[in-house]
Amino acid sequence: MKTLFSKFKNLLLIGAYKILVIFEKLTNKGIALDFISKDYIDNPYKTYNLMRSHKPILFSQTTRLHWVTKMEFAQEMLRDKRFSVDDRKYPIADKRRKEFKKAGREIMLEQFENPSMLKLDPPDHSRIRKLVQYGFTNRYISSLEPEIKSVVDNCLDKIHNQDSFDLIEDLAKPLPAIVIAKMMGLPDKDLDQFQSWSEDLLVGVGGIGTSKEDIKKSGDAYESLINYFEEIILERKDSPGEDFIGKLIKAEEEGDKLNIKEMYGTCLLLLIAGHETTTRLIGNGMFTLFKHQEQFNHLKNNYNLIPNAIEEMLRYEPPVHATVRFAENDMTYDEKSYKRGTAFAVSIAGANRDPEANKNPNEFNILREEIKHISFGYGPHMCIGASLARIESRIAFEVLFERYPGMALLEKNPVWGKNLIFRGFNHLKIKS
Repeated sequence: MKTLFSKFKNLLLIGAYKILVIFEKLTNKGIALDFISKDYIDNPYKTYNLMRSHKPILFSQTTRLHWVTKMEFAQEMLRDKRFSVDDRKYPIADKRRKEFKKAGREIMLEQFENPSMLKLDPPDHSRIRKLVQYGFTNRYISSLEPEIKSVVDNCLDKIHNQDSFDLIEDLAKPLPAIVIAKMMGLPDKDLDQFQSWSEDLLVGVGGIGTSKEDIKKSGDAYESLINYFEEIILERKDSPGEDFIGKLIKAEEEGDKLNIKEMYGTCLLLLIAGHETTTRLIGNGMFTLFKHQEQFNHLKNNYNLIPNAIEEMLRYEPPVHATVRFAENDMTYDEKSYKRGTAFAVSIAGANRDPEANKNPNEFNILREEIKHISFGYGPHMCIGASLARIESRIAFEVLFERYPGMALLEKNPVWGKNLIFRGFNHLKIKS
């Protein structure tokens, strides 16, 4: 009976969604953000370009968000104090709290009330970021290169004699999880469990049509990781060490320190952000190169171009497609009035393809000059791990080109993952 009711409920939801799509098309001259359609999943940029041409800030009925696809507006919203990231201040928070309580997720509720710096506005955000930066100095991140190279080699050694491999499962997914674990100084015996929790956690983040089973799996992994970090941090309080968690414990600025919940949130944030960005950057970047074979061949013979190619990959096929901001107060923006708490989806992918920001934005060009993108954010919330993601990706591409100069896609049209926030592949089969 439950199964029948669930199916009926899903049919009603799909029907209601389709009505919203039709209504959105009627009100926006045939344009709608139909995020479950195959056309959108295969090529969301066509939709973003149409949205920008019609209205650079367009309200989508299907997501109940105002989508911002113009680079100028996107950058302004990401740096302007009139736009907030702290969803605890607005009506949406009550819904989240009820969901956590109903699901018995007390740990997740507690972390929601004590968010990471990703969900904080200044001055709280500024305070935590300043302390966390002690663990992300350029000198420290650069010193990790040999360790990152070793992780890449170890991942590829496991599939060395195979005729083909899965770029995502065999390299892009484990690489950032292992690197973060090593940065944090986690015991080698915990690496497999840590990676498993990492993967389970991410199945519930931003997915389209995520199943109840995956949501539960993600929630269980979230709480397991918080409990794990709590145990590790409390163990090291009196003897912090020189790893990243040690740096967080010792970090101090004008008598200020991170409290214990801020440490949990920071560790979890770095895991999610670092994992998703690097995994999808490697997968999306390599896929794009395969689709542009001349540039693939040019790059594998000119490693010095890899850093610029990575910036173009970030612009053209970004790992993160959108981030949310809220109107701090009642306001007027671009000659329109918005109520306090109005939610805006800042479309990173849409802004990156804005022709006012980049000439010929729908062309992929690893030799492009003055590449303008916001794939690592912009303003005070600029991704603190951007340099780490760039180094991990650069080393991954260098080693892949070195080991497999003749590699090619096994599937002509691999399946894009169904996710409104993160864009990438769950699998990408490569002939070695």
